Amino acid sequence: MAIAAYLAFESADEDAARAIAAELERHGWSITLSGPELRAQEKLSALVQTIGEAGIVVVLASLAAQESTWLQREMAAALNNGRPIIVVMTGDLPADSWIHATLDTATAVDLRRGPRSETLTQIVDRARAANGRGRVFAMLNIKGGVGKTVLAANLFAAAHLADKRSVSFIDLDPQHNLTQYFLSPGERNRIRDRNHTIYNVLNPRGDASVPRNDLAAIAIPLNRVRRGGGKQPNFELIAGDERLFEFTLDTRSDRDKAEAFTRFRALISALRARSDAVVIDSNPCATFLTRLAITTADHIIAPVRPEKYSLTGLNMLEHVVREVRGRALRSNEFSVLLNGVNDRTRSGETNDADAFTRNEISNAPFFGSALLPDEIPYSAVLKSAPTDRFAANPINVSAMMRVGGRPAKEALTHAAAAVLRRAVS
Repeated sequence: MAIAAYLAFESADEDAARAIAAELERHGWSITLSGPELRAQEKLSALVQTIGEAGIVVVLASLAAQESTWLQREMAAALNNGRPIIVVMTGDLPADSWIHATLDTATAVDLRRGPRSETLTQIVDRARAANGRGRVFAMLNIKGGVGKTVLAANLFAAAHLADKRSVSFIDLDPQHNLTQYFLSPGERNRIRDRNHTIYNVLNPRGDASVPRNDLAAIAIPLNRVRRGGGKQPNFELIAGDERLFEFTLDTRSDRDKAEAFTRFRALISALRARSDAVVIDSNPCATFLTRLAITTADHIIAPVRPEKYSLTGLNMLEHVVREVRGRALRSNEFSVLLNGVNDRTRSGETNDADAFTRNEISNAPFFGSALLPDEIPYSAVLKSAPTDRFAANPINVSAMMRVGGRPAKEALTHAAAAVLRRAVS
């Protein structure tokens, strides 16, 4: 099946747009062009839906585009839905252009001298690279206490160890539990002193800001003990920081947040270019940080524990994601993973909670088809943080290495494989 591409442009750039469309179509892409069929107020939801489901968005940047309200709406839809955007310069822009401020024009394809063969080839190569990159996963549930962080670590440790997947973690939770799970206090302090945390990524300026070209270089390798030599797939972490609370309160200006949004997208782009999976562990509420995760994720993993009100948390999550992305959602954009089944420690309870939660989600109109058949059994290891003595080789804290029972290891491996398959379907 052809991969969809959306071309956003103004009538002054139509000739260039049609040349680009023809070249992409020649290489197997299915093209939707800007036009009156979608650029109408009554068609706005259809426009957002089309952009949200596109594999890539190509925008032709010029003075005409700079003045276009509709093109701004199209770029907002692309950004809110985490679509890869290829900027093609067809004319000069003023220094204070919203296009410069919003999009990555530093890497734009220069088409100002016309659609020559080499520049059209460059656009096709960019489109292929954008579509072939690793997938971004957001571990999200508006309800807390579902084992989101520990499950994120162990689920993708399973993918890394069993399936040789390259994995990059981003700890986007102000509580930075994922960072505490993997790193000792001493190492966390050293990373913070070097200004090598996600806080320094989001900070747009000053001494506490990482230069934009170095954003991905601050990742901490977690598989540092090598077995048998040879190059290993990367398993790395962008460390968290409690100072992220500044971005959840009203202590940061709109300008700071806009620049943080752009820098976070740049980080995601760099990480997904070298990893099979970029995993964002986000806070269990709806804040600016949650928006960062939602707008960059290809796939959302929603862990659920067997208990009352599980479906309420999922319904809240679906509502928040739909509001951020501005469109109707598809159930294959989500994976719901039941975590902590067969828990014998629940005082006075039987397995009724497992069956009740499973049935409630299965019968839900939206999440029913997103519920994975693979479930993660209860394990004390998956509820606890590792001790400092394991921090020298953090991958050893994963359930793949430490959980004593085969069922937990197999469940993690199977669930990881199922999630990865859903993310490319």
